[in-house]
Amino acid sequence: MPEQLEPVDIPYAIKYIWGFFCELSNSRGYSEAGAMPLTYTEIKAWSELTKSDPTAWEIDVIKAIDRAFLTESNKK
Repeated sequence: MPEQLEPVDIPYAIKYIWGFFCELSNSRGYSEAGAMPLTYTEIKAWSELTKSDPTAWEIDVIKAIDRAFLTESNKK
């Protein structure tokens, strides 16, 4: 199995942030160029709709995960 497909263990303490990212990513926009980055507007709307209240640090982590996601997606 390619290394990129090997499952990784996400520390329990931050696993919920991965869940936040997955929820947000499932509703992301796409263009001819591929996946669009998650915007602060989208994060704010998701936060209000789900009654979540992510901290600035958690939003920074979500954005960092998103940048990594887009980097890997654009390699294809």
